[in-house]
Amino acid sequence: MTSHRFLDDLDLRDVLDGRMVVVRGGLAQLTSRDSWTRAALAAIASAISTEAAEQVSERGLEHIHTVADIDRLRAVRDDLDRRLRPAVRHLLLRFTALLPPQRRKVYVSDHLGVRIMPPRITVHGREEELGGYTGFMIPTGAHVDSWFNTAVNSVNLWMALSRVRRDNGLLIWPEAYRRPLLHDGVRLLPDQAVGEPVEIELDAGDLLLFAGDHLHATRPNSGPETRWVVTKRVCLGPPRYHPRATGWVPYLDPRLLHTPLRPLAPLRSVLTAGRARHLVRQVRLGGLRASERRVPDPPEPVGRAVRREP
Repeated sequence: MTSHRFLDDLDLRDVLDGRMVVVRGGLAQLTSRDSWTRAALAAIASAISTEAAEQVSERGLEHIHTVADIDRLRAVRDDLDRRLRPAVRHLLLRFTALLPPQRRKVYVSDHLGVRIMPPRITVHGREEELGGYTGFMIPTGAHVDSWFNTAVNSVNLWMALSRVRRDNGLLIWPEAYRRPLLHDGVRLLPDQAVGEPVEIELDAGDLLLFAGDHLHATRPNSGPETRWVVTKRVCLGPPRYHPRATGWVPYLDPRLLHTPLRPLAPLRSVLTAGRARHLVRQVRLGGLRASERRVPDPPEPVGRAVRREP
């Protein structure tokens, strides 16, 4: 792992070669971290109460679970997601503008991950109910992003709004990078040699960059603090999708986003085999759902005569 002080000396090719890069205070180079903290406090005030927001403001975002149960914390996460969406695209465009010239074009994703991970005691017994928030409020197991819908040449931007500690952070297995791994489409299958994980620690405002094709997982939060992270993705070079990916998301050409050619921004992703495979999956899924909606005719009774009205 390497550390940088500024975004304007980053080479994303190094990240795709497997290097994990931390930009200390990198979020402040993209936006005011205070503005994101204010957005988080506004979400708390809206979803819980002004008094709760004041308490968290005094104690720190890490202590949100002391004033909110899991249902209210879920409402805070959803509210903050809505508040940040209009701003994060501009943040990502600023990120691409601050980078030095790269060897290939940088594309950006509309993906947004608002990840609020409370101590596991807070969610104990509610894991099944919160399954739709896997990776956002409850831990996700070891995986590679391109198994799902992400380009194999994507770079994850992990932006810390609070402290990220060894007991609540991210696990990355560098030795497994770009190795053929057996999985069920969602989870890494057991009994594979993947080496030892690196445990990520960040200060509030730090920015971590790592390749989406690194094997990584959420560290179950065994500590006393809630971890707040916002994630975005970029892609170096034209997006390429794994042939067995279970989904597809587009990456956008940032040069077109504020021009009359905005509708063409995702074109490079659309003109891929990954998009074609995704359309085939959708057609097959639509056919399956249609067949499930058809109600079969009731069977004729067996073993007795059927009385028919004249």
